[in-house]
Amino acid sequence: MADYRIDCINKSDRSSPHERISHAGGPKPDGSGRWKDTVPNIVRFIEQGTHRFYTNESGSVAWVGVRTSANGNKFIQTYANGAWKDNLLALKECG
Repeated sequence: MADYRIDCINKSDRSSPHERISHAGGPKPDGSGRWKDTVPNIVRFIEQGTHRFYTNESGSVAWVGVRTSANGNKFIQTYANGAWKDNLLALKECG
């Protein structure tokens, strides 16, 4: 299982705090560049147990998990210190 850091996201409307994240990205674990993928693919990797994803902002690590909205849509969110957080929404835009 590979661990992938997320340090950027894309949303359809960056200025809206309620828009869903469509993509996430970060440095490749082997240091050979960067990766970027869609949220549905990231959800699948997490659920299948083939990859783990995390954020690391100022030395504070938060693991990424899969949640389901009231409408039944799966999305990703960070989990740290026993609580779900919105850390991903504060990340910079992926190029």
